[in-house]
Amino acid sequence: MQINRRAITVGTTFFLAAATGHVMQNGETISARLSGADAPAAPVLASVTSTAATVTVTETPAPVPAPEPVGVPAPEVVEAPPAAVPEPAPAPATAEIVVAAVPAAPEPVAAPAPVRAASGLPDLPPVEPVALAADLRLAGRIGALDAGYTKTDTAADASYSVFGIACADPTLALEPSARGMMKMTLAAPCFANERVTVSHAGLVVAMATDPAGDLTMMLPALSTTARVDVRFASGDMVAATQTVSGLDALARVGVQWRGVDGFRLHAFENGAGFDMPGHVSAAAPRERTTADGGFLAVLGDPAVDHPLMAEVYTAPAGTVLSEVMVEAPVTEATCGRLLAGQALRMVPDAAATTETVSFAMPACDAVGDSVMLGLAPVAVPAVAMVTAGD
Repeated sequence: MQINRRAITVGTTFFLAAATGHVMQNGETISARLSGADAPAAPVLASVTSTAATVTVTETPAPVPAPEPVGVPAPEVVEAPPAAVPEPAPAPATAEIVVAAVPAAPEPVAAPAPVRAASGLPDLPPVEPVALAADLRLAGRIGALDAGYTKTDTAADASYSVFGIACADPTLALEPSARGMMKMTLAAPCFANERVTVSHAGLVVAMATDPAGDLTMMLPALSTTARVDVRFASGDMVAATQTVSGLDALARVGVQWRGVDGFRLHAFENGAGFDMPGHVSAAAPRERTTADGGFLAVLGDPAVDHPLMAEVYTAPAGTVLSEVMVEAPVTEATCGRLLAGQALRMVPDAAATTETVSFAMPACDAVGDSVMLGLAPVAVPAVAMVTAGD
């Protein structure tokens, strides 16, 4: 048994050594086969040298026979021929492996570089300029295209009011009223809080639109076919015309000027004096529907830039008009300079007229005083031709 154990130990050791060498030499092939990949190419064997392994076996002594039992005949023993000890298998030869070197792949051949000029740019063929067949420059051709182009207006081109509403063109409407007056209504959504100039038959005043671009005011008509123009600071203008009846029973006189400090109009009826009944002025203008006589309209907005102010007195037929005067108060703004304005006049069956009125204002030590100028008398119709609506 001792010999068999040693033989088994030696054989096992030899087998494990051979298997280890096989795995070490063919590790890549085994790994590739286990993973399902293609096995790498087998190395080229240049030469193999065999080596022999010697195994020494020691004979085991024969076992001692047991004593024969007493009184029992021993059975006949037939000697068997000695068992042949198997020859140990020759050890696999150890191969000396020489791997031949695989030649390296050839280096890629670079393409020849393009030939370049001295400036570093490719050497291109020369180009000769060619004259245009139509003999027209590019700018001229583009200009001709622009001349025939018409742009289509879109919502982006529109102007919008302060309320985000697309602006429409301003509109102006005139409505006749009693005593030869007109109600003027202006709608200009994109001209909110803007100074406008209102003109009619020589009368010019400056007003302002409200935050919505609207303006409503009463105007005294100075002609039967009344045309009113409204101009904006941008230069835009809107106009309207209205026929006004009853002007043949009225007479009008007025004065207009630039600035806040200017003139004051006074009309004296039935021989009245200052601050007496029959004295019509901005301090006592009367309503236009009064039955006591004439009335005064104060026009213009003193709060706008470069104010244009006016006062117009209207005398219905049958009014006894004694005198009309223009007053120029002496103030810090008017003292010591020439103050100029215009007087307006309208009588039945005649066109309205204007004339220049000027004052050489006294020195500033006279501040608080006034300069008075009488206007030529105006002819008031003696009989009123009352018609419907007057």
